[in-house]
Amino acid sequence: MNLSELERMPSFALLGPGWSGASTTEGWTLLSDLQEHTGPDGLVLLGFEDAADAARTWRAGSECSVQPVLDVPQSVVNASISREGYDASVCAIQAAIRAGDVYQVCLTRQAALPSASGAALLRQLCARGVPAYAAWVRLPDGTELVSGSPELFFRVADGIVHTMPMKGTAAPEREAELDSSEKDCAELAMITDLLRNDLRAVCEPKTVCVQNARMKVRLSYAVQTVSHITGTLAASNGPRDVLQALHPGGSITGAPKLAAIEKIRLLEPGPRGLYTGALGLVRGPHAVFSLLIRTAVKARDGWHYGVGGGVTIDSVPRDEWAEMLVKLSAVARVEHGQATL
Repeated sequence: MNLSELERMPSFALLGPGWSGASTTEGWTLLSDLQEHTGPDGLVLLGFEDAADAARTWRAGSECSVQPVLDVPQSVVNASISREGYDASVCAIQAAIRAGDVYQVCLTRQAALPSASGAALLRQLCARGVPAYAAWVRLPDGTELVSGSPELFFRVADGIVHTMPMKGTAAPEREAELDSSEKDCAELAMITDLLRNDLRAVCEPKTVCVQNARMKVRLSYAVQTVSHITGTLAASNGPRDVLQALHPGGSITGAPKLAAIEKIRLLEPGPRGLYTGALGLVRGPHAVFSLLIRTAVKARDGWHYGVGGGVTIDSVPRDEWAEMLVKLSAVARVEHGQATL
């Protein structure tokens, strides 16, 4: 399946190897002829601001396993991202932390990619290695997103729920600094505790546990740290109940979750939309959901690509901004604050 062929299809979801549990070089899934329906199974999508119980679901007219061919030429697209007000927002979050209102807030901005195609963006996101939860989705109503997410929101398989929140980022050459960073370690610990508590609402008592408190994920453009939390799903609950309990994901909100969301609404320039929402594939009692980070969403004026990071009491605005540019480099070439794809 060539990426250029997908450009001509009216609706589809091309899902990376993470959804099927395959290796990073094979096992993509193509769902085509998508039709919205009200059943529990299918492709599920919801944005950051959406209520989980209102998540939309699509059924595929056909499904097959494919290996995408990156046949589109690499294009050059200017990307722009504004730092205006960012440093002040970091300081406002730290003031809220000192006041005891929050412990951590995930602060985001969106870069503009005005003249790219979906195929070109996916090619760029996969050019140096396929992200586990890579995806290109085009819905019948024209909604379109391209994601290079490396983060598992949750997986439900054989009655066990797995979630792997991702906090802590460094450029590959600064991996040693990430290893020793107390700030990044604390950032992940806070969110691990939040997800552990969220899971308790849908799991059997005393079954939720942290399998690994901190491990590294090496990407071509960054090194990140994640934890691994599991729980035994209560017999009366299914994937939709897990989504209800966990959405929006703690790694893209902060802690405590509701207080962090209030700060996000006050400090971010506008709604996030699908960015930092969730994309999932539900098949009966089994499901896989990614968090929509490293994700571009198509808008009237082109594509918008979100980047962000957790702000704690130890955050330095300059360093937080540099971390965001590392994440932008997944899809763009960054030089002196200017981003080019």
